[in-house]
Amino acid sequence: MKKVLILFCLLAPMIGFAQNEESLKEAELSRFKYLVAKDRAGLESVIHKELVYFHSSGVQDSKDSYIASVLSGKSIYLSITPEEMQQRVYGNTGINTGIIVIQQPAADGGQTPLRVRFTDVYLYADKRWQMVSWQATKLAPAQKP
Repeated sequence: MKKVLILFCLLAPMIGFAQNEESLKEAELSRFKYLVAKDRAGLESVIHKELVYFHSSGVQDSKDSYIASVLSGKSIYLSITPEEMQQRVYGNTGINTGIIVIQQPAADGGQTPLRVRFTDVYLYADKRWQMVSWQATKLAPAQKP
């Protein structure tokens, strides 16, 4: 029994760590869905009031200006597909890194893919993950085999 208790004490932090990484990933994927759906309430819930958001174009937004650009149609996300994503959690701070493909409207009525590498930082506050920072860099389109 003593060995089981010791083993549990050693493994418990790792179990909690995995759950935190998974909940951070869920918050990020939810944010992608809220962007596509232009869901104001959803965006408000996953974006921290002190957001600093740098688009791949270099444009900077706050929480209010970012949400306004999505709702007004200035920033349009037809779909957001992760190519790769990693999560790391350090206490109440979480970092997502990865590559996503954003489908945006094209001038001819079609869609244009925008492939970006990103890093964002989340803070666990008010019993949920909230994004406080985003930085994206444009990448070349993926090469087809």
